[in-house]
Amino acid sequence: MSSGENWKEWSNFGLAYLGDAIYELWCRQYALQRSQNASQVHQWVVELVRCQTQSKLASLWSGMLSEEELQVFQRGKNQKPQTRPKHATVEEYRMATGFECVIGYWHLEQRDRLNEMMDLPESRKLIEAHTAEI
Repeated sequence: MSSGENWKEWSNFGLAYLGDAIYELWCRQYALQRSQNASQVHQWVVELVRCQTQSKLASLWSGMLSEEELQVFQRGKNQKPQTRPKHATVEEYRMATGFECVIGYWHLEQRDRLNEMMDLPESRKLIEAHTAEI
């Protein structure tokens, strides 16, 4: 992949698919830094990648995104879901798609913004709340 790819040439699906992979990698690294117990790591990652958790992070970050990041988020959020979510509301699913698009955008723009946003105290508190009971 060449550096500086134009994210505008990517489809919403492509941005979300890439963002999903990048976010899951972040979640796996986060979990492995805290435990080497395979079952616990797996449960933490499953909880963190759920669209409900992604939707909550998206809501938390909405006031902190730049104008361009918000445009990317809205572009993903406004995409009609291809499938009906089984364990989430349509709104949670759409928020999660916007969230994943922003992460895909950050990756293509070669920004370390995901780590910056995940390191916010508010993000850490939400992540820790979702993994505390596991």
